[in-house]
Amino acid sequence: MSGDPAIPTIGITLSPRTGSLEQQRRAPRVAQAYRRPLEAHGARLVELAPSEVPPALDGLDGLLLTGGGDIAPDLYGQAAHPRLSEVNRVRDEFEVSIVKAAIAKGLAVLGICRGAQVLGVALGGELVQDIASQVEDAESHQSATKAPARHRVRIADGSLLARIAETRSMLVNSFHHQSNGRLGGGMRPVAWSADGVIEAIELPGAGFVIGVQWHPERMWRRAPRQTRLFAAFVSAAAAKHERIEG
Repeated sequence: MSGDPAIPTIGITLSPRTGSLEQQRRAPRVAQAYRRPLEAHGARLVELAPSEVPPALDGLDGLLLTGGGDIAPDLYGQAAHPRLSEVNRVRDEFEVSIVKAAIAKGLAVLGICRGAQVLGVALGGELVQDIASQVEDAESHQSATKAPARHRVRIADGSLLARIAETRSMLVNSFHHQSNGRLGGGMRPVAWSADGVIEAIELPGAGFVIGVQWHPERMWRRAPRQTRLFAAFVSAAAAKHERIEG
């Protein structure tokens, strides 16, 4: 070993560049928003585009699951809600498969928004398909304007997220109409909004496996707690890299 800091390689999922012209135009900018905080903390990135044959994840130290459309509900045993939208089954099956492979390989995993939901579904959980119509006295989790909704989340004492954020409560942005519901596979909830909606999940005993419902990539430059989340993720991936190389 040279003594130089380990440079971890992190796979990052991508939204299919399909849909409306506006969605296609925004896709490169959205992808770059996820890339910047990881590269700023020293990670090397590999893009993982949806395909019918998932990669083996060889050479990766971490996996970032990004945001996007709703997940096909039959993957978690439910019928479709009327407000279901932007489902891409190829992407859904691809990401569920690579989550299982990443956890089996001991990779660091961070799921953001849809990515947190993919993480929950991959481990046998179910989703709340439409918070506004299915959660009593629901807060606003999805703004009707371009400005994000914002609300506070309560973080479980003793959780990895609490240790990283160094707080039990923080203000986050919110762009989602779905959330994790019943969890499976040892996953546990570690943050909630005031209406009881699950805002973050972890897999205890698996190193770094966290899903957050908000979008830290839109806040990290001005919000130190979100910066620490990315720093901890890259550090966990680097530790995985050192174990392999060492």
